[in-house]
Amino acid sequence: MKVEAPFFVPFFTEKCPFFDEIKDDLVSIIYDIHMEAPYEIQGSFPSGKHIKDKLTSSDHTFLKIEKEPIIKLRQWILEQLVGAYKHLKIKSDRIVITESWFHYTKKGGYHNYHTHPECPLGGIFYIEDGGSEIGNSWINPIHGYAHRISELWCRTVYESKFEPGQLILFPGFILHSGKPHEGEGNRILCAFNSTPVLHDEQVIRLSGLDGS
Repeated sequence: MKVEAPFFVPFFTEKCPFFDEIKDDLVSIIYDIHMEAPYEIQGSFPSGKHIKDKLTSSDHTFLKIEKEPIIKLRQWILEQLVGAYKHLKIKSDRIVITESWFHYTKKGGYHNYHTHPECPLGGIFYIEDGGSEIGNSWINPIHGYAHRISELWCRTVYESKFEPGQLILFPGFILHSGKPHEGEGNRILCAFNSTPVLHDEQVIRLSGLDGS
């Protein structure tokens, strides 16, 4: 029997093996940036309570910071990206993280449904759960799976559990959200966009972080 999956929607997850070694320093770096403009949109991303609220959203260069825990984390993330693109049979000599940022979210904070344009694989790295296991939610992009019975074979929504040290890679075109935070502490994560470099003329808005 031949089996094909022409509408395969891949998710990749991996636990960072050295997370406990870098967590405290990583949180400290994030906290210092957060305190420059607490619970504000620090970068040029869209803002407004209909999009995100009660969180600090850093600018889009977080993983470019040249400090040891971030250098170590970004190299590991790039290794995972290289493996994921190879698994998808997307051949490229170079993978680039085009944008990266963190969210520092207090109780009640959220990031409403959105996509990551021009991003074959986006990523979320969980750092601190803030006292709640609630993570992210993705909507099934395949039309037709909206009937209650379809849950038997294909979920309409995929929801992740917030596990510190876990990386999730997913196609950027899928609508997803950061669900309202219910913990008493701050929820901390970093996220990023990536793309393979497929030809010399390809325009990369923010390069400088690449793997091969």
